[in-house]
Amino acid sequence: MQGRVFGVVAALMLWSTLVLADQRVTVPLVQGEDRAAAVGRGFDEALALETRAIAGPALTPARLKAVMGVLVKERDSLILGYKESAADAGNATVAGNATSEALILDVRVHGAGLKARLRDLGVLSTLTGPLPYVLRLSGVEPSRTKRLSALQELSGLAPVAAAGADVPVLTLSQGRDWSGVLSLGEWNSTRSAKTLDEVWLAVWKDYFSRPAQAGGGGAGVEVRISGWLSSMGPMEFDRLMDGWNAEIERKALIGVEMEGQSMAGVWRITTGSREALSRRLEDAAKAQGLTVRIR
Repeated sequence: MQGRVFGVVAALMLWSTLVLADQRVTVPLVQGEDRAAAVGRGFDEALALETRAIAGPALTPARLKAVMGVLVKERDSLILGYKESAADAGNATVAGNATSEALILDVRVHGAGLKARLRDLGVLSTLTGPLPYVLRLSGVEPSRTKRLSALQELSGLAPVAAAGADVPVLTLSQGRDWSGVLSLGEWNSTRSAKTLDEVWLAVWKDYFSRPAQAGGGGAGVEVRISGWLSSMGPMEFDRLMDGWNAEIERKALIGVEMEGQSMAGVWRITTGSREALSRRLEDAAKAQGLTVRIR
């Protein structure tokens, strides 16, 4: 018991450094562009890199572009700081015979905040395939529906003709403003705004942040992984699992303990597929020479 308490304290001390992600980016300086604009492009690149790290290869380039269309407008809350790297051989790019200067930035990204935002956008819930939904339009001019394709790409949604009990229904109408009602059984979300994007993002954020959606209805398991030489090992493995969105719905590192001469980490994990989670854990543990126990 004492070992677990010590482990939790150690985990909390380390956590603040691990939930913040660092990305190094190289930003070529464009003639006539001020430095602030170049730094802003660096922030956007860091967000894109961290988004890819969280979502994994299932996030297509087209969808990443759609996601970044939202994130670049919110970067003030997702970028926590940066520092410019000291000049070195990498601070220049060569095009033909001309050499142009570049900024090398170490950008601190709010990793936990970015992951939460990707969940709200529907990205993390639809990496393995699109979510079907029924779309109903009322008083909407056909010319105004072109944007729907990009929004569906962003959120990972596919319209279907008819709804089962587990398929959400979105009704969009347009008068002076846009209005949307998203419903699933007795649950619903209603929003009105000047633009379709505002309505879309608001109602689907409500949907993907529901407790039932966040929990996913998966099974809870306790996972114990041992074999590390220091308490940093479980924390780094926890960060590795942040990208396992297809296997893990929720997780919590609940203890870091001594086990003989090594350290062990204990997690509580909610998963939609115990088999898939077990395979992923075994592969990662084998690569690091660790032992996994699931119960």
